[in-house]
Amino acid sequence: MRKLLFSLCVMLFGLGAYAQEDVAAAAEAQQAPAKVQKAPDTPEQEAQKLVDMLTQGTSYTAEQKEKIHTIAVAAVKKRKALASLKATDPSAYAKKEMDIFIEMSNSIKEIENQ
Repeated sequence: MRKLLFSLCVMLFGLGAYAQEDVAAAAEAQQAPAKVQKAPDTPEQEAQKLVDMLTQGTSYTAEQKEKIHTIAVAAVKKRKALASLKATDPSAYAKKEMDIFIEMSNSIKEIENQ
């Protein structure tokens, strides 16, 4: 009788350990694949995305779009130049980024009014 109980306990512990391995393997298989790091956009690419977003649903001439693109490239370059400030002083970074945005917005309004 002792041998039977001992055998039964060993089987239960063995099945429990095996089940945990299956759960770990299943969880590992269901994990999302690691994100592939894509190359960061150049300032021109980032500015083009911004211009596309800003001019969506509006009717700008080609000349106005080109001027907006030039302003956007300058703004993106200024913002990228502040990247080191983001780690050292986030509040100063946020303020300067907002200043860049306001300056860009005002420049675009001037182009719209021409």
